Amino acid sequence: MRPLRLAVMLEQAVEVGGGFQQPLNDVLWLRDWAAKSNNEVLVYSPYAKSLEILKQFGIEARLLKFSVVDYIFLFLKYCRPFDLAQIAWRLKSPFERALVRDGIDVVHFTSTSKRHLLLYQLPFIITIFDGCHRDAPEFPEVRAFGEFERREILFGLASVKAALVIVNAEELTEDLCRRYGMERERAVCIPFSPSTYIDQSAADGAADAAVLGKHRLEPGYLFYPAQFWPHKNHITLLAALALLRERGIVERLVLCGSDRGSRENIDRAITHYGLTEQVSIIGFVDSSELGALYRGASALVMPTYFGPTNLPPLEAWAVGTPVIYPEAFKVQAGDAAILFDYDDPRSLADAILALRADGIRDRLRIAGQRRLQQFVEATAVGREQFARMMERLKHRLSLARH
Repeated sequence: MRPLRLAVMLEQAVEVGGGFQQPLNDVLWLRDWAAKSNNEVLVYSPYAKSLEILKQFGIEARLLKFSVVDYIFLFLKYCRPFDLAQIAWRLKSPFERALVRDGIDVVHFTSTSKRHLLLYQLPFIITIFDGCHRDAPEFPEVRAFGEFERREILFGLASVKAALVIVNAEELTEDLCRRYGMERERAVCIPFSPSTYIDQSAADGAADAAVLGKHRLEPGYLFYPAQFWPHKNHITLLAALALLRERGIVERLVLCGSDRGSRENIDRAITHYGLTEQVSIIGFVDSSELGALYRGASALVMPTYFGPTNLPPLEAWAVGTPVIYPEAFKVQAGDAAILFDYDDPRSLADAILALRADGIRDRLRIAGQRRLQQFVEATAVGREQFARMMERLKHRLSLARH
């Protein structure tokens, strides 16, 4: 049986943060899987910068951008009657034709890509990170200007048409089966893992001090690495700091990430609460600096509304930094975080204050290591399941070639 030729799509820009780092992890382990299983992986990205990053890991990827015709296909695909014309005329998008020319057998999307709508002939694997447009539809980034409807089309079609659906939590499998009628046996649960940059980042006093010095930081700050979206809930964190200051407790906060429309509101809140001297916003930082920034923090504080899982807690656990996290995501955190109500600034202020209790930092460090190991084991199980299901898929596709 000839090797399976798998196209792996790395479609998120590096500026997306965790939305880039997790797919990068996927690309690296898929390369290893292909080498061990006598299959082939070809990596594609629409971003030249991503290709340069992949070269650092010894991966030669191919640039594959959207054409105007691809966008027309996408627009028409959102209009369901186009499916009939596509069937009648056997139409293929330029995107799919390029993959067919490269001899691709299966397309693996490492995020919930709209490009799966462009595939008429090739089977695909889809990754679904969350269902937050259903969980919290009040946020504009998942509701406004047709975004909710667009996601419904993407999630609905992807979860029932994909040969395999990769999820990061069992709760998400349950949601997809209940909401869209996904066949449970097609789901493979592979939890998030710390960024490869964190894994490769060893503690180095001088190097860490240089990173902190570059950003004019002193160790001991609260750290929140997140893009500036409304659902990231920065405002509640700022309100909690203001409440602590009323109690005579001054905590420093470091925010990093790219602006997704909420930065202006955050700046106004910082001014409103009088926190200018306590908050440092250092913008989007290079991935290689993240390890030092986590190690320099007294805690990761993550009041996001979107889950059920997130990448930063895993990265904090990997370097021994305590985690303060919403109680809504206790299934991910277990006993390895101080939990709080993400709708209540006072609850968050109390959680930050609890970090000062005797022995709590050591307890959280040990619990974090233990929790991270549990995720490592679950990831290994998920990847083994993926390998088995890919062998079945490879066999079935070989039948179509005979």
